[in-house]
Amino acid sequence: MLPSRVLVGAALLALAAVGPASTQEPVQLTLESMNRTVSVRDPQFSPDGGEIAFVSNRSGRSKLWIVDRDGGDPRLLVDDEGSESSPFWAPDGASIAFSRSSDLWVVPRAGGAPRRVTADEESERSPAWSPDGMRIAFLSDRAGHQDVWVVDAGGGEPRQVTHETNPWDEFRWAPEWSPDGRRIAYVSNRSDPLEDDLWVVDVSSGETEKLTSTAYVMSNPVWSPDGSQIAFNGVLKSDFWYGDQSDFFVVEMPEATLRRIETEAYAADGNGNVEMAWSVDSEALYYRYEWEGDANLWRLPITADGVATKMTYEAGSLGNFSVAGDGSAIAYVRTTPTRAGEIHVLDLDGGEPVQITDWATDFAGLRAPKRIAFRTPDGLYMLGYLYLPPDFDPSRRYPALVQAHGGGNNAYGNGFHSLEHLLSHEGFVVLAIEYRGSSGHGRDFQDLSLGDWAAGQGWDGVAAAEYLAGLPYTYDRVGMYGGSYGGIMTMAAVTRTSEPFAALAPLYGIFDWERAYEDGDRLMQFWIIQGHLGFKPGEEPERYERTASIRHLDRVDPELPFLILHGELDRRAPFSQSVMLADSLRARGNPVEFHSYPDERHGFGRAENRIDAYGRLLRFFREHVGEPEGVDR
Repeated sequence: MLPSRVLVGAALLALAAVGPASTQEPVQLTLESMNRTVSVRDPQFSPDGGEIAFVSNRSGRSKLWIVDRDGGDPRLLVDDEGSESSPFWAPDGASIAFSRSSDLWVVPRAGGAPRRVTADEESERSPAWSPDGMRIAFLSDRAGHQDVWVVDAGGGEPRQVTHETNPWDEFRWAPEWSPDGRRIAYVSNRSDPLEDDLWVVDVSSGETEKLTSTAYVMSNPVWSPDGSQIAFNGVLKSDFWYGDQSDFFVVEMPEATLRRIETEAYAADGNGNVEMAWSVDSEALYYRYEWEGDANLWRLPITADGVATKMTYEAGSLGNFSVAGDGSAIAYVRTTPTRAGEIHVLDLDGGEPVQITDWATDFAGLRAPKRIAFRTPDGLYMLGYLYLPPDFDPSRRYPALVQAHGGGNNAYGNGFHSLEHLLSHEGFVVLAIEYRGSSGHGRDFQDLSLGDWAAGQGWDGVAAAEYLAGLPYTYDRVGMYGGSYGGIMTMAAVTRTSEPFAALAPLYGIFDWERAYEDGDRLMQFWIIQGHLGFKPGEEPERYERTASIRHLDRVDPELPFLILHGELDRRAPFSQSVMLADSLRARGNPVEFHSYPDERHGFGRAENRIDAYGRLLRFFREHVGEPEGVDR
């Protein structure tokens, strides 16, 4: 008789060619439907590898679900009116911890009434079970900083185990228990406000030890199963902080010897939101790498002569992933250009990944964007994603828009982008660009933007607009929009030259780095200094003057209209930036529509605000860029 793992692998291979059969009726893409889609996220393999816990809004709110490894028997784990996030299996697989309303809860694997572990007005996040299943570590700013706390899994008063670890507004990290349960690895900048280092704390005594001083830690540390090493993604402090293209480091314990693993590829760590995972034998790391828009899984041996090899060859994008406790498979959510994420399972013996859910909203009439290259004034070629209307007719003419992605050193990516699909369905031709500095094209490409943020970098946006305006089926002046760094790029482009533009929508961006530094959160301050080659505001005034687009509005046609939208609670790109930009443009005579959202931080997290914001965007571009030829609304 074949071993059970072989039988499971054979079953997965049998399903791989077709995946789950879709039973959904396609939904028309509208402002409302695109912002109330069904999604799945955060898959977490059980310790025995038999089931996957995940979060979905399939029932109408964010709920905890569990499904068999082959996709069978999906079931709602917590059947009540609450909302859940951040599932984390207990070591014995009997229960799952999760977050709800800023508290920690635990629910049995079989389902039923959840048990509250913390019950207070403070905020707890990033739960992590101790190896013996008796305690849960978490992060909280209840003492004024983001510190590590520990609470008994049965409930009780939490105990603080680290002190003044990170500022209250630094949300990137999570605690990591050592396999023997004696220590917790964590990231802290307590030794220097602008440096992220790896530390460990003895849980019983509270004694702390700093393990690194020469590398910026850029992702959660992960302890090898045998306890001999701690791995993380990062860069040397002598290098630029290469967002989404980080290196691999291991700290050999107990000596605390730091070693960078030399390899030909980098980790796409999503600014710390995507972490690595160890193989169960402690001999290799699994990680996510994105190249030219497509993100895939890789395996990296930790030996000096090890060679990284690619595990999946799929188009689209993926985020965090989870390795089965028995080391047999990896679960992850894959998105494609025409479909939001579904859970996939990859057997680690090799083969084709298997899609085990068919839950994401199926929109009618979507067509994948074409990947094209456009040329910049200095002769470089940039990747662009060209969205065409579903009923595209090359003999007609269409209004056109340039989209600039957020993140700066991140990438647009070949995943599912509902706003660009909506705009193309409304008759716009949209070109989403990966401007210089984006990830997925090598570090030399990222270096092209260093010291030139929001300045010469803006010519890539101009080149994209000129490319669109020159197509035979578009109007000769185009719009441009983007959020966060996309808003920054929108203003960088129009302050190079406003000639190809008909209307601009810089959303929740930064337009004066020096002023933003005063009002921004900790990560933004760190990032501003990195992008200005290590110089703080005031240290190189000419550099900060060149990169402040608000100081170059004299290059903007005073008749150009602007749409500015921003959340009033934003500290990543401070709300004051958009207030300042709107006032400055109005003082020049530019038409400005400015709307703020009192309950939003960075971006538009609430569905009702996204519907309002994107409705305003659509109406703005219809008015100022135009309708498709022959359309009269």
